[in-house]
Amino acid sequence: MTQLYFTDGSALRAPVSVEGVPVDLSVSLTEAAGRIGLMDGMPFFLDRDGSYLHEVNRFFRACPTMGVRSRHSLRAYAHDIFVWIRFLEERRGGKQLWRADYNDVIAFHHARRLSDAPFRISASSWNRAIAALDKLYRWALEEGLIASSPFRYDQFFRHGHGRGAPKVVEGNRARERAARRHDMQFVDIGRYLAFRDIGLRGRLPDGSEDPAWRGRNGERNAVFAELLVTTGMRLGEAGSLIIDELPRLTSDSPRILLFDLPGAITKGERPRRIRLPRRVLKLIGDYCDIERHVAAAKAPPPPVVPFVLSSDGCNAINGSGRRVALTRLRPQDRQRLLRSPDGMPEHASLWLTERGQPVSSGTWEVAFRRASQRCQIFGLDVTVTPHMLRHTFAVNMLSMLIREQVGAIFNPTDAHGAAYRQMLGDPLRHLQHLLGHTNITSTYIYLDSLAEAQELVDAAADRWTAELMADDR
Repeated sequence: MTQLYFTDGSALRAPVSVEGVPVDLSVSLTEAAGRIGLMDGMPFFLDRDGSYLHEVNRFFRACPTMGVRSRHSLRAYAHDIFVWIRFLEERRGGKQLWRADYNDVIAFHHARRLSDAPFRISASSWNRAIAALDKLYRWALEEGLIASSPFRYDQFFRHGHGRGAPKVVEGNRARERAARRHDMQFVDIGRYLAFRDIGLRGRLPDGSEDPAWRGRNGERNAVFAELLVTTGMRLGEAGSLIIDELPRLTSDSPRILLFDLPGAITKGERPRRIRLPRRVLKLIGDYCDIERHVAAAKAPPPPVVPFVLSSDGCNAINGSGRRVALTRLRPQDRQRLLRSPDGMPEHASLWLTERGQPVSSGTWEVAFRRASQRCQIFGLDVTVTPHMLRHTFAVNMLSMLIREQVGAIFNPTDAHGAAYRQMLGDPLRHLQHLLGHTNITSTYIYLDSLAEAQELVDAAADRWTAELMADDR
């Protein structure tokens, strides 16, 4: 059977066993891996006989040039393509990937969407898989690997927001148009606080210490959760921060400190400005002074590391002495960055494990899952993931923005059109910039999930109608 794997760049720096003797790979080999574009987290497939599936793997290497740059997106694409390949092998007589036809797509839909509940995937998951497969086969057509795609398409007109003529676009017929585009979940403030204190910190429901609590890194995990829920950062963004790039906290620091999140660690490589509460920055400072300091001291001697932080904290210096701006380092490079605050090298990542190593995304997800399970042991209906805290930030921020806006938009000197634009447009656009959404339509989902904000909008709309009726008289 075809197998799916992911590149682990750290394995190049770990010794291999040759006849029981550990041997380090040469620097030339690790540098060669970098020259050929070997990326951490890059998917690759091995065929049934263990050989390299060159064409499929070439597609993944081309994905960054087709708008698929995030490691999470690449992993999702790889999983969906892997399921499709396995389906062709097991359910379609061992058919090869490039020989699939429309009948295979119909059978795939029946197996994935019309099967019994335990095996049936959601419409949104189906559409995500179709998006991955559609991109794969469109690429294969351009490369001349296939003569036709297994998908069929409908053409329709799409009108833009400007005055330009409508464009003819193709829609994959396999996509389910009735599917919801987003499955957005968030937690209210009460459940979040229970998750933070009971789940992550290991306290009892009454707020007292739990003598039976044997969890570790509770304060670190709680501070990380606070960072997510107060800034709206994604897991990969917050987890890739370097300790030296955060703003400095002083006695006269404002309540909110501005912090520019580098594009190299954001989704779509779009930099944005983060508003970091002074209170959260102080919590991070306390973590660094105690828990992180102890963890860094336990770190083993680092292997060959390609980057060392410069004395000014703005650049990374590789083995040949070349300087690279810290803002250009990708997440996988940041995990290999060292700093020497006291003359002793340590990892520069803000978040460290007990052994002084950078915390991986998987570790955060496990910590959140265990914290949710602990809450459920106490009878609390609390399930929280890192991304839910981003949604929680968005919902609460939108509510506050609307509250601020509703009181300001209706004044005698304001034109009606400007007032309406302010009522709905400005809060959403502020939130769009805070979250780093390219298109404001991605931000609309939070209005659908915000009952309180909907009430405010309805009340504002009633007032708007009254204003219009008053003018008519």
